[in-house]
Amino acid sequence: MDFGKVLGRAWEITWRWKILWVLGFLAALGQGSGAPQTNYSFSGDEFDRFGFPFGESAEQFFLALSGLILVLICIFLIIAIALWVVSVIARGGLIAGVLQVEEEGETSFSKAWAGGARKFWTLFGLGILAAIPLILMLIIGGIILFSGIFFGIGLLDVDQAAGITSLVLVSIICGGFLCCGLFFLVIILEQIRIYGERAAILEDLGWIDAFKRGWEVLKDNLGATIIFWLIFFALGIVIFGISFVIVLALAAPLFGLFFVADPGLWWFGPICIGGLLGTIIFALIRSIVVAFTSATWTLAYREMTAPEHPDLENLELIEPESG
Repeated sequence: MDFGKVLGRAWEITWRWKILWVLGFLAALGQGSGAPQTNYSFSGDEFDRFGFPFGESAEQFFLALSGLILVLICIFLIIAIALWVVSVIARGGLIAGVLQVEEEGETSFSKAWAGGARKFWTLFGLGILAAIPLILMLIIGGIILFSGIFFGIGLLDVDQAAGITSLVLVSIICGGFLCCGLFFLVIILEQIRIYGERAAILEDLGWIDAFKRGWEVLKDNLGATIIFWLIFFALGIVIFGISFVIVLALAAPLFGLFFVADPGLWWFGPICIGGLLGTIIFALIRSIVVAFTSATWTLAYREMTAPEHPDLENLELIEPESG
């Protein structure tokens, strides 16, 4: 494996075909989101003397408020599902786009998107298969952990010191093994999914066969995969450093203004402008990184499976006629 060649070609494709940045941005949308939850407890009698915008009593107010919250939750879930679907298709589009550049010498957003959309259900199935072992491990680990805790609680009635010691040991041992096991399992399953998605699109496999193929490629190329992970880890450190410098560059003028000028509502203007610029810059950096990482894995997969597919060997990046 010529790692320099793979990385160089991945960067060349990423930089030349900037339409992949759009797919990289869309692919990053579905990586998870969350919202804080806060519970409030009030007595209805305390509010009966006040007027409520949705009714004449506290019960009517909280009923209307609950309905509004339910509607907002439904809207949030619909948006989250839509972003996730877009993310899955975009991930497939990144793979298809690199394949089109390598084999046809060109790509476009519509062509790459169509390639990802065609394999949406396969990519969806791969995600489910990759999640099943993780869910099972969480269930088994939880059962073992709670069983040990209940055993320790049972010992408290006989020997309090032994019961406390048992609780501490069970928590430390089970928690440590569970965390370490989950860490390595997540990495392995994620890599199987990465290779499986490329098997699904590059070799036109179904989701079960693609999952098996992803495991085979990982098992046969474990050393090269670890090296790529280390390269991406180092790249992440570099990007973090660059992002930190950008944050300082954006924040320094704002802090300067705060120290030399009187406080006021005008502060919100520079803060909003700086926040908007920072968001745009970070979104651009993330989009490029996602596109470059995906292109690297796609080209690496082609190199790893080239001996099994002679027609994929010695393929060079084709220069487009224009653009």
